[in-house]
Amino acid sequence: MRNVPRTYLEKVILSQQVRRADFLRFMSARQKKELLKRAFYLRGKRVVHINAVADGGGVAEILASLIPYLRSLGVESDWYFINPDVGKKFFEITNKIHNALQGAPVKISGREWAEYERVGRLIASELDKIDCDVLVINDPQLLLAGHYAHLNKHKIYFSHIDTSSVFKPVWEKILPAVVSYHRIVFSNRDFVNGNLPGRKVKIFTPAIDPLAAKQKIVPQKEARLYLEKQGGVPQNCPLIIQVSRFDIWKNPMGVVQSFRIVQNTYPSAQLALVGFNIAKDNPAAHVIYKDIAAVAGKSRDIFLFFDPKGKDVLEFTVMAQNAADVIVQNSTKEGFGLVATEAMWKRQAVIGGPASGIRKQIRNGKNGFIVKSPEEMAQKIIFLLSRPAKRKRLGNSARKTVLENFLFPRLVLDHLKLYRSCLK
Repeated sequence: MRNVPRTYLEKVILSQQVRRADFLRFMSARQKKELLKRAFYLRGKRVVHINAVADGGGVAEILASLIPYLRSLGVESDWYFINPDVGKKFFEITNKIHNALQGAPVKISGREWAEYERVGRLIASELDKIDCDVLVINDPQLLLAGHYAHLNKHKIYFSHIDTSSVFKPVWEKILPAVVSYHRIVFSNRDFVNGNLPGRKVKIFTPAIDPLAAKQKIVPQKEARLYLEKQGGVPQNCPLIIQVSRFDIWKNPMGVVQSFRIVQNTYPSAQLALVGFNIAKDNPAAHVIYKDIAAVAGKSRDIFLFFDPKGKDVLEFTVMAQNAADVIVQNSTKEGFGLVATEAMWKRQAVIGGPASGIRKQIRNGKNGFIVKSPEEMAQKIIFLLSRPAKRKRLGNSARKTVLENFLFPRLVLDHLKLYRSCLK
């Protein structure tokens, strides 16, 4: 007998509050003026965001900051996510859809499509009970639900993934739902599928919240001591780290291959893959983790962090980003890659994979490196390990890039403009 959740949506209760003065200092005088003007127009309006999970992944992190920022500006805002009791099967189906939208040739049965639609309609009935002026749906887990709900409301669909080379049989099934939204937002112009009406498409470059605890900078020595105590990672060895979910598109296997090459030059080097499994919408992570664990075997120089039990995930992640000698983000597909942005803010020279989202941030040789193969990644890791002064210069340039382009106050202004355009 199927377990039926009491509700399909749960509201995120945010205790965090921010003050305008704390984030306005990151904006120019012109930007401040425009931000406050846009916020004034939206006073008394209510914006509701919906996504799959409350913890884990870049979307949840964005919303955890966005909602308090909007509230501080007088815009009524709430955030709901899918009750995990909706069941593993639903998330397995939406994970397939997610992969298909990024080009994977995935087979979805008629029964699976029926389940996706059934849950979508049930969630839609709950959405209809949530009063709002603008409804914002994030990613395909809730695409159908938003499509069916609030037929007379202004609705926005945020696609945080690359749909430029979709698997057509799946794309054609969901395309009518996508185009039903008043606005369709991508993080990258390159991700926009050619079938979408250009007048509805908007591009929002993601950003990190400089006020968030995750952006804390600590001395490397302190961070290395923490990793040794909490994760058993030796303090005094060259340390390469990737912070990412265990996901096929993050290509952790390629990182392991690169690391083995690096060890020919730096035999004492250590690798840590930090991908704590806290998001409930990615059941495939277990499979990827097991594959990596099998390849790593009993190696004492590769550390895999998957089970969050007994660890403060946020603190561990912050310390890992500060502890690394070299940060890699080996993504082949990436909506944007906020973990790369976070590392760059911490003055790390990041070596990124070929994903378009990573290439939007890293200017090859100027503030980090872009690579296309394990061999090339290994070469750049060795280059950075052997040139600490160059590493520092690239890291300083990386921080400046984030300061000028990828901080949260600018993203909030983008959102205010978007809501206003709908309500006109």
